[in-house]
Amino acid sequence: MPEAPFPTSEAPPNPALRALLARASVPPRQLHDPAPDAAALSLAVSAAARAPDHGWLRPWRFVGIQGEARAAFGELLAQSLKAREPETTEARLDLERAKPLRAPLVVAAGAVLRAHSKIPAWEQEATASAGIMNFLNALDSMGFGCCWLSSGALQDPAIKAALGFAEADRLLGWIYVGTPEAERPRPERPAPDGFWRDWQPA
Repeated sequence: MPEAPFPTSEAPPNPALRALLARASVPPRQLHDPAPDAAALSLAVSAAARAPDHGWLRPWRFVGIQGEARAAFGELLAQSLKAREPETTEARLDLERAKPLRAPLVVAAGAVLRAHSKIPAWEQEATASAGIMNFLNALDSMGFGCCWLSSGALQDPAIKAALGFAEADRLLGWIYVGTPEAERPRPERPAPDGFWRDWQPA
C-alpha cells in the first residue's frame, strides 16, 4: 500500500501515529471486494466504542448494507429523492439507485440521542462522530478503504425508520467500505501550523 506524504520530513516511528497520518478517504469507485468480514467489523466497532463519551451514553450506531440489500437500499434512496424533489428525472433517480452498488459494503452511521439534563444532543452527536472516525481509522489500519459521504436522505424520517432509527435519532453519514485499488489516493495534507495557535490573555 503506497505511503501517504507526511507533514514532516520523516515519518514518525510510532506505527499508530503513522497510520493516522497516512489515512485518506478512498472514492467509492475505487473500492472493491472483499469487504471487511465480521471479525474486522467487530474490531472497528470496538474501536468506535473507545471514543470520548460523556455520561457513557454510547450513542454510536452502525448498520451494514451489503449484497442484494444494497439494491433495495438504493431504491429507498431513489424514493426519498423523489419525495424531496418531485421534479427529479428518471435518469437522476437511476443514479441514486446505483449509489449503494459502488462499494461492496455501505454502513449507515448514526447517533441514538437521549434526553439528558447535562448532555445535550450536539454533544451526543459529537461523541458518535468521534466513534465513526475511530471506526474509519480502524478499517484503514486493517488495509480497507472508506469514504464518509452525506446526502439529503440522512434527514428523511422514512429512511431513518427503514434503518431502525427513531425519529429523534440522527443519521450522520453513509460509509462506503471495501478493498482499495493499489493506487489509492494519498493526498498531501496541509502543514499543521495553520490550524494551531497559542492563546494569551489580553
